[in-house]
Amino acid sequence: KQWYQRRVRGARMERIKAVCNARKQPNFHAYAMFYFPKLKVTWLPVFKASSTTWKNFLIDKTLPPDVTFNSNHYGYGLIIPFRLDWKKMIGPKTGPRRKRVWEVEPNDSIRFTVIRHPLSRLVSHYRKTMTSPADQDAFRDRWIKAAIIHARRNRAWSAEKQRDYEKEMDDMLRLDAENPKGSPDNPYLALPTFPELVRFILDVHEPKRLNKHWIPIAQRTDICQNDLDIVMKLENEQNELPYLLERLNLSRFTDDLMSVKRNPSGGKIVAETEVEEHLKLLSKNEQKQLNKLYQIDYDMFGYEPVYV
Repeated sequence: KQWYQRRVRGARMERIKAVCNARKQPNFHAYAMFYFPKLKVTWLPVFKASSTTWKNFLIDKTLPPDVTFNSNHYGYGLIIPFRLDWKKMIGPKTGPRRKRVWEVEPNDSIRFTVIRHPLSRLVSHYRKTMTSPADQDAFRDRWIKAAIIHARRNRAWSAEKQRDYEKEMDDMLRLDAENPKGSPDNPYLALPTFPELVRFILDVHEPKRLNKHWIPIAQRTDICQNDLDIVMKLENEQNELPYLLERLNLSRFTDDLMSVKRNPSGGKIVAETEVEEHLKLLSKNEQKQLNKLYQIDYDMFGYEPVYV
């Protein structure tokens, strides 16, 4: 605990404070926090940073076992009632920092989030999406179809041909991406490559509209405004988790969190070599642009950009 306080938590939070001051307290107007009164804990999820594990854990510890959402005991819909809706704020919605300004959240609640290297998050998201595209496309803002069209559309096609190709792509995503059926000359009948995803991110999405699975963490968490108490790095979970659970007064559940309902894609950190293998598929300019997108995370949390 003392080691964590002095060398990890303290240094990380001081760095965040310094970067926020240097950037003049940017406000992204993000309020994606959930307060669980039974535990007096406020959680800010970062997708692809163990968010499913924490969501399942918090549902287990705060809701009856027979509660379901769309027949799923671990659906995100179950925690929606715990969300700190900005409409219910009782304090200023702007300013140097938004502290405990919600009616339901006491000042002594503990706010925390778990973060992860942004390129590791991106590669993990891509890998997960490619293993189950039909399910993933439905729950991840349907970027697969948009990325394919962005990369492969031929503007010389007639409107009818475009519609036919898109229908065949829809059937592929819905039925069988490994054995697509359709026109042999339809370029849409293959899942997007990693470079196509990156080009889609860089070309199409404005910063304020980035998909929540690849948005910079500083923006997703609104780190300079949301007054977090603890920011844990998933890469150092083994060392940091005991202290986090102690601060949350949840140490008695350590074994539960580490051993049950672990999300297969989020529970295992993408190796640095796998990130590098994906980056090798990009041009030098694309690597530069992608790292630039995440510069705020590198500055804020001490992560390093990756070039190959």
